[in-house]
Amino acid sequence: MARAWPVPGLRPRARFRAAAGLVIVTRWREMMSYRGGTLAGEDIEELHNMRVSSRRLRAAMDAFEAAFPRAEYRGYLRQVKEITDTLGDARDLDVAMERLDALLPQMAGDERAGLRGLIARYRAQRAREDPHIAALFERLEAEDFGPRLEAFVAEHTGVVATELNPQPT
Repeated sequence: MARAWPVPGLRPRARFRAAAGLVIVTRWREMMSYRGGTLAGEDIEELHNMRVSSRRLRAAMDAFEAAFPRAEYRGYLRQVKEITDTLGDARDLDVAMERLDALLPQMAGDERAGLRGLIARYRAQRAREDPHIAALFERLEAEDFGPRLEAFVAEHTGVVATELNPQPT
């Protein structure tokens, strides 16, 4: 599992709103750093890392909700929850297949066929998840979600997102 990015500029005595801005933007960028690998689908760890990062972002948004106007913030939070849920559907299948594959050598010959059938069914289900993930990120891009989220956070916290590192230090 990927380590959480350090939050640049976060200090122990930071004001709540400033801390909110720094943490949320950092977690957003951390999550999106796995977008390319997740969409490529060549390494299941990219999806895993993106999902873990999305959960960190979601937790941060829950923790800092009081720093923002409730109605508009809820829309951003709903979208992040959708991201986490969409990634989770695919990740659950990846984990199941990985664990079942590990069981195959321990199974008796007549049991392997049934297990292979289940794995094949999961692979087919997993293949159907990729278009959902791609469509979600295409929609986020078309709606300018990332820039809008960062601008919203900046407006309410004073954190200028362009000053933050886009990658971990």
